Amino acid sequence: MFSGVLAESVAASMEPIVVEAAKTATLPDLMTSLQTERVVYVGETHNALSDHLLQLDVLRGMAERPGGLALGVEWFQKPFQGVLDEYLAGAIDEAEMLRRTEYFERWKFDYRLYRPIIEFAKEKGIPILALNAAKELTGEIRRVGLDQLSDDFRAQLPSSYDFDNQAYEQLLRDIFRQHQSNDQMFRKFLQVQLTWDESMAEGVGNYLKANPEGRILVLAGRGHIAERHGIPSRVTRRTGLEGKTVSTYSLSSDIFNATDYMVLTAEKSLPPAGLMHVFLDDRGEGVVIEGFSDRSPAKAAGLKKGDRILSINGQAIERFPDVKIAMIDQRPGSEIELEVQRRGFFGRTKTVSLKVRLVGEAMLPGH
Repeated sequence: MFSGVLAESVAASMEPIVVEAAKTATLPDLMTSLQTERVVYVGETHNALSDHLLQLDVLRGMAERPGGLALGVEWFQKPFQGVLDEYLAGAIDEAEMLRRTEYFERWKFDYRLYRPIIEFAKEKGIPILALNAAKELTGEIRRVGLDQLSDDFRAQLPSSYDFDNQAYEQLLRDIFRQHQSNDQMFRKFLQVQLTWDESMAEGVGNYLKANPEGRILVLAGRGHIAERHGIPSRVTRRTGLEGKTVSTYSLSSDIFNATDYMVLTAEKSLPPAGLMHVFLDDRGEGVVIEGFSDRSPAKAAGLKKGDRILSINGQAIERFPDVKIAMIDQRPGSEIELEVQRRGFFGRTKTVSLKVRLVGEAMLPGH
């Protein structure tokens, strides 16, 4: 009796994906299928390395074909296009680009996920288009809605919107209801989502219209690409071009698995980052240590609450992004040198130099 119930339960819970070997394709087969497309979309789960490796593979494949090619990305916001252009032209270095695009304040994901893609584009002279809407704009829409925007914010809106896709609206409503149920809040949530979609689609469409022979690879979150609801349908509305959509198959993102090509890949992870396990505050003057995780190597090395970090390995630290940039290539076991300013008696300050041997997450249980 028990085994029968168990078998019935297992059978009811299974949703297998069956792949016919004769109909599977290789990456070169995929690139052959995409070679006539002027616009290709590759979705991502932002923190999934496998997704970004697929994006890099598709970019490499498209770059092998002669002719104009651009890379459009969600990771940077439109107001910072000029900074990206300076970086690609070699006028500024990576650290300056990350500071001035406010990457760590706006996008925040581990830059190591994106670096190989950006470096390849830079090496090959492929322009990168910052497609995303400014967070100031979407934040204001979230606060007051489209109808109440000031003229300054209205000037930043995409030229047109499509609010008629009921299937997309229902999908977004289902996602929203997992966290909220207020209809007025959903209306603003929908307006923000469509502002992202329409802004990115407008950037893609403008490039395609300005470059009649050009091609573009668009890299954005799976939700903006799956089922063609987000960016692709809105590019089609502007240009008449359908393009093709590609993504890895994700067991954890089933609702966003509907693309023209699904790619099965092994899950991969970045090498572990080296960590100090400190809590930082840069809201005042400089970057100040507010506290430590248990067994923090920084605390063990002699750093104290209230210390202001002046430099890491000789790199000046003024704001939190400077810390992220200085630490970006550090690994567990690496030793870094910090210079900090410490307050003493009677308001006096002194400069202290200390070395910290970094650890990873696994070495600190519970953190």
